[in-house]
Parts: sequence; structure tokens; C-alpha cells
Amino acid sequence: MTILEAIVLGVLQGITEFLPVSSSGHLVLMQHFLGIKESKVFFEVMLHFGTLGAVIIVYYQLIGSLVQTGVSTLFQADFYRQPRLTIANTPDLRLIWFLLLGSIPTGLIALLFKDSLEAIFGKPMVVAGMLIITGLILQLSRLGQRRRETETPLQVWHTPLIGIAQGLAIIPGISRSGSTISISLLLGLSPQVAAQYSFLLSIPAILGAVILKLRDIGEITIAPTVIVAGTLTSFIIGYIALRFLLAMLSRGKFSVFSYYCFALGIVAVVSIWRGA
Repeated sequence: MTILEAIVLGVLQGITEFLPVSSSGHLVLMQHFLGIKESKVFFEVMLHFGTLGAVIIVYYQLIGSLVQTGVSTLFQADFYRQPRLTIANTPDLRLIWFLLLGSIPTGLIALLFKDSLEAIFGKPMVVAGMLIITGLILQLSRLGQRRRETETPLQVWHTPLIGIAQGLAIIPGISRSGSTISISLLLGLSPQVAAQYSFLLSIPAILGAVILKLRDIGEITIAPTVIVAGTLTSFIIGYIALRFLLAMLSRGKFSVFSYYCFALGIVAVVSIWRGA
């Protein structure tokens, strides 16, 4: 893989990580058509690590508040005497608790089905089909926006459902942001809360994926400069894309990305089938 190819994939990752069109699906298809064979999964994870930086930059104030509250709470006696009451009365602690609960299904799915899901990275036809499914998922988000009369606050029982959606999005072609935000909108959450929870929930998921892949470092044949170029590019472009998505969500235009997923999935299926 060359630096130019890494930059192209970094741009692709940065754009598609936050727009609900499946970054992993795009990377699999791009690598297939470019003929890139080596270290697909590890390089894809490193590009995700770059876009993780964009999430941290956009939500740095909230993340800082969560960290400060979480650390200070560890030294409060009331927390140990009445943990449930303390969490219920502290918004930041409640959000931290919700993030932990939402991360459990994602972690379980990743650990239990890791090998079989990674095998899909080598099946572009399956990935193309998953993009079409992502389009259907995005269309479902319109139902939640149409029927919502009042905004529903994030509740405990929402978190495992959103966590499962994120876990299933490990499948290349299924958009993580598309799945988590769509189900959040269906549950009645506001676009702002849906996006905030979705992207904060992505932080432990991405970190977990990076940790699981650390053992693969010795097997990597891609030059470090190539990896750095791709990761840095995904960070910069990802920041721009995330800001764009938040603007689209506020305007109620989230489901419009479904038409792109339908088109790309169908074109990819036809192209792969004709080239087989």
C-alpha cells in the first residue's frame, strides 16, 4: 500500500465514519477494487482510531466534564453508601452509567463473533448487501422523527438496545452511526441526544477494537509512514464530516443518506457479480 492509497482510504474513512453510510463497508469495497490485500482489518481499525480523535475534539467539553465528575465521585463517601441515588441525582454520572451499559452488548458481540465477523472483510458481495440493509435502517429513522410529539429522555432500557445496534454494526456494510442514531430516533430521543450518545458510545468500542488488534502489530507489512498518513487524514476529514452530520441531523435530513447506500450497494453488487 502506498501513501497516496492510504490518504485516499483516510479521506474515505473520515467522510464515511460519521455519515451513516458505513465506513468499513466503503473500505472493504475500495480495497477490493484497488486490489489491496494486506492487513485489511488492522489498517481499518487504525483509520477508526483517527476518527476517534475527531469525536474527542468535538465533544471535548462534555468528555472533560464526565472524566472530572467520574474521578471526583470515586472520593465521595456518599457514592459508596448510596450509589443508585448518587447516580440518579448526578447527570454526568447517569450518562457514564448509560455508556457502560450500552458498551456491554457491543463488547459481548465483538468477543463472541469476532472471527466470523472479520471473515466478512474478505467478502465484498456480502458487504454490498449490508449497505442496502443500512439504507433500510436509515429509512426506519424517519418513522421515529414523524411520530415524535415530545422528546424522550435517554433511559436505562434504551442503552442495551442501542448497544446491540452498535455491536451488529461490526459487520462491514452496516453503519454504526446509522444504526445507533436510527434506533435512538425510533425510541423518541432528540437528534442532538441521539448523536451525542451514539458518538460517545463509539469511544469505548473503538478503543476496545484497537486493544484487540494490538497483537497483530507484528504481522503488519504496511510501512509506519503509510499508517500515519491514513490515520491523520481520517482525523482531519472525520472532524469536518462530524460537524456536517450534526448540522444535517438538526435539519431532519438524516434519512437522506439511505438513497446513497441503496445506490452504492446495488452498483457494487452488479459490478462484483459481472467481474466474478
